[in-house]
Amino acid sequence: MKQKFALEKKTFAVLMGLLAFLLLVPSCKTDDKVPDLSEEGTNDWIYKIMTDYYLWYEDVPDKGSLNFSQSPDKFFASLLSDQDGVKYGDSWLTFSRIEKKKEETKSITESDSYGFEFASYKSGDHYYAWVLYVLPDSPAAEAGLKRGDWIVAVGSENPNVTNTSAFFSGGETTFLLADMERVNNSVILHKRETLSISASRAVEDTPFLKDSVYTINGKTVGYLAYKSFTSGPDDENEAYNDQMKQIFARFKAKNVNEFVLDLRYNQGGLVSCAQLMTSLLAPANALGKTFCIMEHNDKQTSKNETLLMKKNSELGNANLDLKRLYVLTGETTASASEAVINCLIPYMDRSNITLIGEKTIGKRVGANTFGTKEDYEWLVSPITLRIYNAEHNADYANGFAPDVPVEELVVGNQLLPFGDTNELLLSEAISRITGLKSQSVRTEIGERIKLPLSFERKKKEGLLYDPAK
Repeated sequence: MKQKFALEKKTFAVLMGLLAFLLLVPSCKTDDKVPDLSEEGTNDWIYKIMTDYYLWYEDVPDKGSLNFSQSPDKFFASLLSDQDGVKYGDSWLTFSRIEKKKEETKSITESDSYGFEFASYKSGDHYYAWVLYVLPDSPAAEAGLKRGDWIVAVGSENPNVTNTSAFFSGGETTFLLADMERVNNSVILHKRETLSISASRAVEDTPFLKDSVYTINGKTVGYLAYKSFTSGPDDENEAYNDQMKQIFARFKAKNVNEFVLDLRYNQGGLVSCAQLMTSLLAPANALGKTFCIMEHNDKQTSKNETLLMKKNSELGNANLDLKRLYVLTGETTASASEAVINCLIPYMDRSNITLIGEKTIGKRVGANTFGTKEDYEWLVSPITLRIYNAEHNADYANGFAPDVPVEELVVGNQLLPFGDTNELLLSEAISRITGLKSQSVRTEIGERIKLPLSFERKKKEGLLYDPAK
């Protein structure tokens, strides 16, 4: 079928999961007394946390000027420093967070999904999804959904999605796909096919989207698309860290001497994973030396700590001993992703780290989550520390600017599969490594998709740092 429908020129949005905190240390009880679970009691507990642990505790208002009878989320917001966050577009992105504990009795839990992430476009009252990636062994993968597909309706032959949650999870249904073209200043979608998709379910959220090795013009290039710094399916599991070492062992066995690390959708994760990743990439003479320095406020200096690069024996002898690195970035690249870049600079020099894509967020702080072991109904995650590299530098409050600016999510661009050498960002990296002309095709005009940073649909604990490990 070739029915056309024009979409109004509107603002784009992307929902890709909750922005991960850079460093979350294990939560602990702040008081052994039986807690007062009223709003006033909860707010008093929150106030004590903020005045003891908050990185900018000196900016917390005096107790007498605060309203302890308001809801805990509003009370928490009233305590935050102007230093807490970054400007993002026309809004302010706050790093500290508070959320209610979730019920565990829902018929469809928060971990259930169709297994894909997308950029969304709103036309009138309707939303459309531009698929960014599809997780393996998911309902979306089984249905044949692919990166770059447009979904224009769910369970219908006409646009009908008025709430983007319909793309996230639900029962057995159909996705109506369309092809996209630009006609003058309008976006036209041509209905293409209907996919049957099974009900959402728990899908393994693997961080590995693609790994490849290319031999081009005498260069052996490794490529890894990595979407989150996650050690395993749960916090106590090291399966993904083990898999990372195995992937790098294959890179080393194939004599990879150039590397492209794709972090365009990576919003952060575990500091232990960032430490491992950096150790695998770094020059061999950096191993065993300082990875990062974590500093708390002046009330909590006993918690300050320096983490070291892993030794090659701890890496399965998979360190690549790179002298330069190419990193693909997006406007939601943040946190642990930025820590990898920053912590490599003392050993590789910034001039040898080429960033391709868009400016990163600029999240150089971490948080501690309180409330997991108490009976309060809230989880509170204030920023509690700053992270520095071995030279005690953290000069990226405004994000890392790309050396090669490339806007991927512009209407008219084609989203090729990860690892395709003609894919927009990867092609630019290969061109600079090999000296060959990039074969990617990008649109010169088109509506730009802006990625929002409040990815509320996914509950993530952020970057968990366990000093015992």
